[in-house]
Amino acid sequence: MRWFVLILCCAQRIWAQQDFSPSSPEREFVLRSAIAHATSGYFLFYPRGAMNYEKLASRIVESLHPLPGERVYFRPDPGYFDGLLAPLRKRLSAAGAVEVRNLDDAEIYLWLPLRPGGPGLPGAERLAVKEWTDRGGPRRQLHFHWGEGSVSPDGLYLEHSSALDALYEDALDIDYQALAAAQDRVIAQLKGGLVRVRTAAGTDIVFRTGDRPFNKQDGDASAARARAARTRIDRDIELPAGVVRVAPMEETVSGSIVIPEARAGAETARKIKLTFTSGRLTGVEAGENLAAVRRMLKEGGEAAHRFREFAIGLNPKLKPAREAHVLPYYGYGEGVVRLSLGDNEELGGKVRGGFVRWFFFPQATVDVDGRPLQY
Repeated sequence: MRWFVLILCCAQRIWAQQDFSPSSPEREFVLRSAIAHATSGYFLFYPRGAMNYEKLASRIVESLHPLPGERVYFRPDPGYFDGLLAPLRKRLSAAGAVEVRNLDDAEIYLWLPLRPGGPGLPGAERLAVKEWTDRGGPRRQLHFHWGEGSVSPDGLYLEHSSALDALYEDALDIDYQALAAAQDRVIAQLKGGLVRVRTAAGTDIVFRTGDRPFNKQDGDASAARARAARTRIDRDIELPAGVVRVAPMEETVSGSIVIPEARAGAETARKIKLTFTSGRLTGVEAGENLAAVRRMLKEGGEAAHRFREFAIGLNPKLKPAREAHVLPYYGYGEGVVRLSLGDNEELGGKVRGGFVRWFFFPQATVDVDGRPLQY
């Protein structure tokens, strides 16, 4: 009874802090997280803080399929997720991989979690990693961003919690063959005709994908996958897995995107409407703080005035609650649509300029030639 009360108190405390709705999927995993917190000082098999680092390390290595002698470069955030490093090094060594200290010597770049809301990778380091990736061959990045991926529908980091830790950990344990099959079905449909995306708030935009390459985030981070890459993003493998991404043919993109609320610099704009003709932004409206939106777009240059990407999440364990204010892992949950502005070189598109801004639509409807997209 004493254990039950302790666990319940832990769960209630987290629920109160995060203000989850009763139907929230995050809430489903809070109890497991609370159990781990309550018992972590008494059982050695589960790390303190409710993170099963052995499980995380196992999933990373399974995804990488490292070949004997493959060289791995670690990019951790010192003092953050330190418990992951030892089991990860142990499993990679057992698989025959070799850790190196110089990126130029590596075939694998392990982008381990950085502190959520922090500065992220410095610009010079991002450029070095991009240039290294573009050298091709077996080179690939495994992105394990974790808390950085807890975003608002406006595409920017919002907040991360221990409940989301539990949700993400569970989302690693899926049927990857079933995920890949669902992704293939979606890709086949999207290739077949005119794609239309609509939302209750007023988004109504159409495009065609033509012969553009699709990126499948299916958890396969093997050397063979890297050698078959058609775009840079094919060499950036995310865990948890789950999204399909494509840069539509820019000249086919027409219509409007309506964003209920988004941060634009230090201000928040509301009821934003972006209108596109042939992939170019031709109209900008807002019910509140229009000037902030215009300023953001001006600072982003020409790329900020171009349509970038369509993506749809398919991981069933990352599907957000209907009224969730935090979207799990960059919108990789089933049914979450991403529409974005900016540079799409990494996806095989024509837009250049560096600027990128994502927007997420958890309740969008997607049709292809008038037929609902089937997962």
